[in-house]
Amino acid sequence: MNQQDAKHRKDSNSDHIESPVDEIVFDHSGGYEAVKAGSLASLVENLTRHDKLDALFNRTFLMTYSYFTSTATLIDLLTARFDRSALGSDQTKSLIRLRVINVLKQWLEHFWIEPHSPETDQHLERIRKFASGATSSSETSAVQQLLGIIQRRLAGLTIMKVSRPSISNPPKPILPRKLDKLQFLKIDAREFARQLTIMEAHLFRKIRPNELLKKAWQKKESFAGPAPAPNIRALIRYSNQLSNWVGALILAESDYKKRAQIIGHLVNIANSCVELQNYSAVVSILSGFQSAPIYRLTRTWAMVTEKSCNLLRPLQNLTSCTQNYAAYRETLNMAVPPCIPFLGLYLKDLTFIEDGNQALTPDGLINFHKYTMLAASVHELQRFKEAPYSLFPVPELQEYLASQLQSAVGLDEMWDRSCELEPRGRGEMRPRDFYTPTGGMTTSMVIACMVLDD
Repeated sequence: MNQQDAKHRKDSNSDHIESPVDEIVFDHSGGYEAVKAGSLASLVENLTRHDKLDALFNRTFLMTYSYFTSTATLIDLLTARFDRSALGSDQTKSLIRLRVINVLKQWLEHFWIEPHSPETDQHLERIRKFASGATSSSETSAVQQLLGIIQRRLAGLTIMKVSRPSISNPPKPILPRKLDKLQFLKIDAREFARQLTIMEAHLFRKIRPNELLKKAWQKKESFAGPAPAPNIRALIRYSNQLSNWVGALILAESDYKKRAQIIGHLVNIANSCVELQNYSAVVSILSGFQSAPIYRLTRTWAMVTEKSCNLLRPLQNLTSCTQNYAAYRETLNMAVPPCIPFLGLYLKDLTFIEDGNQALTPDGLINFHKYTMLAASVHELQRFKEAPYSLFPVPELQEYLASQLQSAVGLDEMWDRSCELEPRGRGEMRPRDFYTPTGGMTTSMVIACMVLDD
């Protein structure tokens, strides 16, 4: 770390507030003062500075504090910061105290991850006792709001952020003639994509930020407590089912031409999912195509129409792993909610950040840059939930989809069926102009699903 991109300061200010002589390191590259590292005490002081409000730092700290401190210790440090402010001027004291109250409000309202338990209730009671004593006139309104949040937490109520209602009118569903006897090829591809998106969006929106931290999705379940990252696991299972269903659907047909028609219809569905920004479903469908039992179907792929192949190639390019999925990442950066990104790539990125960065710097300071990167990835994922999809659910189609996905067989059974349909050694070489698997996001899918193989 050189003098051009970092700045060191001691935790003191012009009002001579007593504080531990601890170091904090700032990074000034890019024209923004970002905290790069610091001791716990100095980070808490930066969290409650009277002269500056760094919303990004505060959000990162409160989202990731469990990596480097405990709930009890953080409560101790915040309440001590409130009490120590009395040593400054009246104006500084009032600002610091208000900062502490607002940080506690933000923590309990948006970043509280403690499970409902007697120990958690003790933490909340400590904060309530502290807040009840913080009754100076300048903080009365903020304190009352804090007490209200504490009361809701003690009652076990979940504090949910309400999504902005969609201003667009939902498109009219495109219904097949016979809803009671649904056939895959007779279901409009656009409507099929819409119903897939409704189902997947429901699962995606339930994922909580804390499920994305500490590689919770890779932890084994135990009988002692709640399942780790249950909503991430549910979405992973759904993605696996969708991918397996794609393969099973193709292999269910004995006729080459019928299998090619199925592939063509699935390509149209994937293309419609791109229009809906449901990239998760796109990856699942392409993963089904790239699975060994489907990719090896030489004669089947030779009969897929040129029109379908021309639609498939851009989807492959979008999900290609070239340059660390550059095309997909660029597309996602420009996406405006609602959107369903492919979760596996985020889990891969989060794993690399966790494993590739030390918790402490060589100087023994908390490596806050690591937690800034983690929080940025989580926040980006959360951004796509800011607006809901404006789509009409069709119960008959959703029931059809749910039953189809749940009945999808595994790869072993599909392999046997694939070899039965097109025995080894009898097919011609696959025309490379029709379909060339790129690997896409298969690696990310494997990383995302490893825990489910236990």
